[in-house]
Amino acid sequence: MGGWMTAGEGSGTGRDPSGTRSDLSGSAADVVQARDVAGGIHFHSTGREGASGESAPVPAQLPADVRGFVNRIADIEHMDRVLEQEEGSPGPAGVCVVTGTAGVGKTSLAVHWGHRVRHEFPDGQLYVNLRGYDPGEPVSAGQALERFLIALGVAPAALPTDLETRSALFRTLLAQRRLLIVLDNAATVKQVRPLLPGAGRCLVLVTSRSRLSGLVARDGAHRLDLELFDEPAAIELLYGTVAGYRSGDSEHEIVELAQLCARLPLALRIAAERAAVRPYMPMGELIENLRDESHLWSALSVEDDDEADAVRTVFAWSYRALPPQVARMFRLLGLHPGPEFSLHAAAALAAVPVREVSQLLDALVGAHLLEQIGRDRYQFHDLLRAYSTDQGRHCDSAEDRDAALERVLAWYVHTLDKCLNELPIPILEPVQDIELDSLPAGVQPLVFADPDSAAVWFDVERTNFVACVRLAVKTSNDRVAWQIPILLRGPFPPINAVDDWFATTELGLVAARRLGETAAEAILLDSMTMAYRQAHHLDKAEETGRKALEMFRRIGHPQGEALSLNQLALVNSAARRLTLAHSYLNEAEVLAERHNYTYILICVATNRPVIYRAAGRYQEAYDDAISALDLIRRSGSRIDEVDLSIEIMRAAHGLGRYDEAAYWAEATLPMSPTKLYDGVILLQYGNIQRDRGDPELALATYHRAAVILQQLGSHHREAETLDATGSAYAMLGRLEEAAHFYVEAANLYRRIVSNWGIAVALHHLAQASFDLGRSDSAKRYWNESLASLSEFDDPAAETLRESIDRSLRQLSTSNRESDRSDGI
Repeated sequence: MGGWMTAGEGSGTGRDPSGTRSDLSGSAADVVQARDVAGGIHFHSTGREGASGESAPVPAQLPADVRGFVNRIADIEHMDRVLEQEEGSPGPAGVCVVTGTAGVGKTSLAVHWGHRVRHEFPDGQLYVNLRGYDPGEPVSAGQALERFLIALGVAPAALPTDLETRSALFRTLLAQRRLLIVLDNAATVKQVRPLLPGAGRCLVLVTSRSRLSGLVARDGAHRLDLELFDEPAAIELLYGTVAGYRSGDSEHEIVELAQLCARLPLALRIAAERAAVRPYMPMGELIENLRDESHLWSALSVEDDDEADAVRTVFAWSYRALPPQVARMFRLLGLHPGPEFSLHAAAALAAVPVREVSQLLDALVGAHLLEQIGRDRYQFHDLLRAYSTDQGRHCDSAEDRDAALERVLAWYVHTLDKCLNELPIPILEPVQDIELDSLPAGVQPLVFADPDSAAVWFDVERTNFVACVRLAVKTSNDRVAWQIPILLRGPFPPINAVDDWFATTELGLVAARRLGETAAEAILLDSMTMAYRQAHHLDKAEETGRKALEMFRRIGHPQGEALSLNQLALVNSAARRLTLAHSYLNEAEVLAERHNYTYILICVATNRPVIYRAAGRYQEAYDDAISALDLIRRSGSRIDEVDLSIEIMRAAHGLGRYDEAAYWAEATLPMSPTKLYDGVILLQYGNIQRDRGDPELALATYHRAAVILQQLGSHHREAETLDATGSAYAMLGRLEEAAHFYVEAANLYRRIVSNWGIAVALHHLAQASFDLGRSDSAKRYWNESLASLSEFDDPAAETLRESIDRSLRQLSTSNRESDRSDGI
């Protein structure tokens, strides 16, 4: 709607090259009153506040401790020594890599040890399964950081969009904390390195089948190579599992069973569970069955890997003992698109009632062929999922597998549709025109009782939405592949889920084009335009926006056309192509009035003052915003009212009506819906205080804004705050400090490739340099500023250009007079 702010603009930290400026830190909720401000201001923080400044819960993400954990005494002692060593080490955070073959018990050890020492980490534990060896897509570092940052209190809408900035924010939030971070099943160093704290008191525990030598060589990681169980430990695990269920088994038989399992904990647990549930079957008979299975597998296998063969042998031995319905459920679960699944998704896969499916899953969990990770949620060990998929290819027809996939994908589409109907987000036109396919037989989507339950389901299943779209494209279920991303264009923008947004939309476009679904392609292109604008890729946003507009016009879809025009107006406003922005917005308004699209008229009314103000036409911005206020209030949209109030405040400020602007700032701040809005309002309020002659008070307000914007990862707004802080110091005659802030602002603008921001900051830096008597530096900065302005032709750019030209002429005159004086 309003174009003044896009969530998740990225993050950065201001750095003073001279070292004379204090860092900004702490909570913006703290109040500072100051007249004379020296250097920076520190806002006291407890170290447990989220990036929004609100109190964040202490994360406790470790999975449940392993039941019946045995042995590993030497390994645990080794890890204890690593912890003791890192406690007194001043350098970077400690890293310990636990490596070993598949099924050797790396995760069990990491989780067990994590529970054992969690009291050493008062700020909590973070855990992620990176799924580096799953048949599906691994979890990327960016996805893992998103989960961690949210757990640390960062609002989803404030998440930085790029990996580098997410990683920097993560390091910032951990700098004063002591957490245990468990990175399970990592395949590559690339997955791990962005998740490492920069310094301090955290410990990172990584499990992997790979040695991850780069972490040892470059990051100083300790490595623990986990060996197979020795024979006593293997026997202890077997006895511990069957105790209370069997008696009379000889030690010789237990030893033989352990050897057939290659002393691998995963295989041992499955074999012991099968023995436990057959208490009257002699152990010798169980072993003979397993030995026969081993001979069969050896005959079929071309690999020379004793451990892998043992694991697969035990899988097959246990699988063949399952009742037919349980075995079918096991095979179908291997088709699920995502890494974990719910009871209801499993019911859709099998076309079986939920109550019956619950019993089937319980049987698989009891056989250690499936892991229950929460209420009604399950996952495979990656080796078991691969085995399940392989069995499905051999035992089920292609038609049966395709039907199961069609059912589960349809379940996700229809349940997502019902979820969105409950969530308090606008269903963006023309999405309402999309008709879903009818449900296959045996599929019953979830129904949500309230918005809270819908929101919980959406959050839990978000990873599976991406997996569903990816699988739908791969299997040519193309209608599902474009329907899911179209539905997701409503909930993704508010939570700033740009990674998933781009991934699903790009896949949906592939599917829509394969089917020749032009309307779906146009909607997805418009969604991509929104995503590019939110991620500040404005040239790409312009390109995709025009394609969407052309398609909507070609198929005669005026709603889509009007929304695309409004979207293009915002894109061009952000890029300072203001004449073009007005043109697009006027076209959108004509279409909206012709067809009585009230929602689009509200968008237009909110966005027009933005474009006027960007052009320096403050009176028109003010008049338009005031005239639209009643319409916006009648619509009942609080965010639109806040957006419009901010525009009134900014326009009044631009007109020099500082008291009125201050009134709007003070009235709007309590209405702010998010911390990001808090930061933007405080930044503008500081500008008002500065320009009405109170730079000392403005400095305190700027520092409050900077804390929020820095923590929330708003690059552009942070740079604005740095530049504004410099101007306040300049008003106080503290030119060295002003210059430091201008340098920081210019550097940050360069990082986000904002040529307008670079030009403004360099103009201010040049003036400070001139006032400090550094004529050569001033000339260089003004010329650089002019170069950055070359792409802009709006009135504000022309005004700035004229100001720089005057300054350069003044500088030239001053230099000539100085030369003549030197000649005398």
